[in-house]
This record gives sequence, structure tokens and C-alpha cells, in this order.
Amino acid sequence: MILNKIFNTFKSHSPKKAIIKLLIAFAFYLDANPTYNKIKRFFWRLMNDDSFIYKKFFDSFMLILVLISVGILLYDIKHQIHPLLEDFDYYFITGVFLIEYLIRVWVYNDIHKIIIQEYEEATFLGREFDLKKVIKEIIAKKWEYIKTPFAIIDLLAILPGYRPLRIFRIFVIFRLFKLIRYVRSINTFIEVLANKKFELIILLLAVTFVTFIGGAVIYVFEAHANPKITSLFDAIYWSLITISTVGYGDITPVTPEGRILTMILIIVGIGFISFATSIIATAFAEKLEQLKAERVVREAKSMENIYLICGYSNEAEILCERFKKENQDFIVVDINEERVNKAINKGYIAMKGDVTDREFLKKLNIDNISKIFVLTNDDIANAFMILSLRFLQKDIIALANNEKNVSKFQRAGAKFVVVPTIVTALLIYEYIGHPITFEVIDAILTERKNAVIDEVIVIENSILDGKLVGEIDFDKYKLLLFGVLKNKSSDLLNETFKINDKHFYFNPPFDLRLEAGDILVVMGYSVSVNYFKYLVERSSI
Repeated sequence: MILNKIFNTFKSHSPKKAIIKLLIAFAFYLDANPTYNKIKRFFWRLMNDDSFIYKKFFDSFMLILVLISVGILLYDIKHQIHPLLEDFDYYFITGVFLIEYLIRVWVYNDIHKIIIQEYEEATFLGREFDLKKVIKEIIAKKWEYIKTPFAIIDLLAILPGYRPLRIFRIFVIFRLFKLIRYVRSINTFIEVLANKKFELIILLLAVTFVTFIGGAVIYVFEAHANPKITSLFDAIYWSLITISTVGYGDITPVTPEGRILTMILIIVGIGFISFATSIIATAFAEKLEQLKAERVVREAKSMENIYLICGYSNEAEILCERFKKENQDFIVVDINEERVNKAINKGYIAMKGDVTDREFLKKLNIDNISKIFVLTNDDIANAFMILSLRFLQKDIIALANNEKNVSKFQRAGAKFVVVPTIVTALLIYEYIGHPITFEVIDAILTERKNAVIDEVIVIENSILDGKLVGEIDFDKYKLLLFGVLKNKSSDLLNETFKINDKHFYFNPPFDLRLEAGDILVVMGYSVSVNYFKYLVERSSI
């Protein structure tokens, strides 16, 4: 069928027009083909996206191949290798390197988009499709990648596998250079140096200038008196060794002028080394914050159901301790570096940043954020963050340091607002009026006696789904049922109060039927609650 269409195309048009028509049709086919785009996207991420999980395995695999290939080629210089190893290097390793190179050239850009762009321009302007222009642009785009340093290294790394030409063995060094692609720390080091390129170039020029001047001067003083300095090259070599403070001792000055020059060059060399050290140390210090932020972003992308904690206040610190005990994923974000470091020292995932910046939020995998806690001690900052975060349409729990701001926070978009002063006052009142009750509540909240109040969700087709409350033997599980939160009210009992448009039944009747999505509030030892949750989850499978 396809062959017939191609044949008819060539039959009804000139060869050039037929080729153009087929190219355009094929370009539109590739552009609209989800399978092709998915495959190309996969390979692009495999080659370039450090956050792609499969890239880590690919990099490790390529790293092992590079080391094996270098070992084989180096061993082959003075030894006779086994034919199987030779074939493994020639066919498999070199083949993998060649395929990787071709894939990188392929995914660098989209040829079909160039064809489509030229077709759309030609149609819009009413001119003929320029095939030569398209070919030139395709070649130019591919050449743009081929001439990059990494692409040259990849190409030269393939050549040592061609054994008939022994001279290609010299290119084995480029297989070692391929390690730069797959070892992230080497890439980081190169990036740090690249960021200080201007300072390092200035330093290199200064070292070159002083080396040449020192070599020229020592050559004038020592050329006729020192038998070890017979040429200007020897003098420059001595000057560089002296400035670097290495001092091999193979060339030493014999004249007083030469020795004075040596002392001067040593002092200058120490200054150069100190300057270079300060440049690199500063660059790494600047890079460190970026690396920390990147680490948090990578960890955030691997998390699900994330709690975002904005502001590391005293309340946030206590909350983080509880989340950590419950193995709840959370990220702490604060604009104060000192507070961020305090959270990091506690072992939490934290980073410096402004949550009101949408570009910053995009890096944090906002799709997986389920709840947001705004917990700074500044009500103005809290209100601004609530307004900025409401577009995420997530549950926002905020801290209000002044009771007057509660209604403002709620209008801004906060779902729950907590006033620490009111909570503290109520606890003090409870302690004064009911000290025993207070001790019980305190023990439960702090888990001092290993007693907890927790929520159990009714999962569809589980042992709770469709059951009446009276049919569940909570004593058997050593649990006490406080209440049930249902999506809709029941005619069985009118004494309910609403929580987020849901109806909470305190001490529910035995004939209250449970449904998927309902939440049971239970109290018991943590081991009992966790075991009950496990039974509910397992029964739903």
C-alpha cells in the first residue's frame, strides 16, 4: 500500500518534487506520531537529563565499559590479549560507543521540524519549497553538535577500537575523557572552574609573563656560568619550576644574581598559589549553595504527598519532629540561611528560597505537594505567602501570632489558622481546672506513654467498608473509637458538627454504616493503631 503511494507520487511528479512531497509528508508523520516522540524524548532524557532515573543506570554502565575498554587497550600494548576480549572490545564496547554517538547526534535537534518550518514559510509566502536551504540547515544544526568538545571526544574514543591502524591507539586517552560525561563530580569541578574563567585566565597570563621574564633574566645571568642552562628553554623551564615551588633541584643558580632572582620568584610563586587557591575556594563556596538546592530538588522529585513547611519557626521545628517520626515527607523552605542550616543540621530536607516566587516553586515538584504550612512568626509575611500560594489549590495551614488576623488569613486562602497564644491559654486552663485530664492529653500529644490519637481511612473493599460500627470489635484490636468523619450526614444521629463540609460523629451509634472514604478517629498504643491500619490496607487488596 505504502509502496504504491510512493510509486504514484513519483509517477505524477518530477523526481525533485516527488522527493520534497515525500519529505514533507514524512516530517508531518513524525511530528504527529506519539510513539516516535515518546521514544526520542526517552533517549534525550537518557543522554541529558540528570534527574531521569534511567540515566543513572546508563551512566554507571558506560562508566564500567570505559574502564574495561581502557584496561584492555593498555594491556594490549605489551601483552597478547585473548581473542574473546579482543572481540568484546571491538564489537561490543566500540559498538556501544558508536551507537551512543549516533543517538546523541539524533536527539540533538529535530530534523522534521526544520522541514515543517520551511514548508509553512513557503506556503505562507507563496514560494517554492527550498530543498537546498533545508539540507544546509540540517547539516549546520548537526555540525553545531558534532564540533562540540564532548562530541569530538566521543568520536575520537571510537577510533582505538579499529585495530588494523595501530596509530589510533593513541586516542585511548579520549576514552578516559569520556568519564567526564558520566561522573557528576568531575562535571561539577569543570563547571566551577568555568565560572571563574576570567580570573583564571588573568592568573594564567600573569604566571606566563613572570615565567618568561624570570627565564630571560636567569638566562642573562647564568648562561655563561651555569653548565645546566644551555638554552632559553632551560631557563624558562627553571623559572616555571621555581614559581610553582616544586623545585626539582636539577637546575640551580650559581651566581648571586641568580640566587636573588630565585628568592624573588619563590615569593611571587607563593602569592600566585594563594591567589589560585582563593579563586577556587570562592568558586566552590558559591557552588555549594547551588548544589544543596539541586539536591533538595532531586529529592523532592522522588517524593509523593509532600508537606511544604514555609518558615522554620519554633512551632515548625516541633512539627518537623512529629513528621519525621511518622515518616511523612516534607520540605522546609525559609529565606533565612541560619534557620535553613538549623533545619539541615536536624537532618531535615531544607533549602533557602522564597515560596512567593513561582519559578522557585516549580523546581519543588509542586504537583506532589498535598499540604502547605505557613509558620513564620511574622503575620505580614504569612499573609503574603498565603496569598501567593493559594493558586496551588492545596490545604494551607497557617500560624497567626495575633488573633485579629485569623479572619484575614482565612479570607486570603488559609484553610486552618492556629493561634499559639489561644492554644497555650486553653492548655493552662485545662491544667488548672483538670490536671489529670491535662496529663493524659499531654501524654498522648507527646507520645510519652506510647499512646496516640490517629486517623484510619476506610478503604474500598476493606474489612471496614460497608460494616456497621457495632460489627467492629475495637476491643480486639485494643483501640478506642472517638468518632467517625463522614462525607454526608446520617439520619441516625443529629448531634454532629461539620469539619470541612464533612460531618463528624462523636461516639457514633452502633448502627452507623461505614463507607469508603470515611475517617475513623481512634486512640490506642501506636503498635495497635499501626497494626489496625495494616490490616485495613491488606484486606483491600
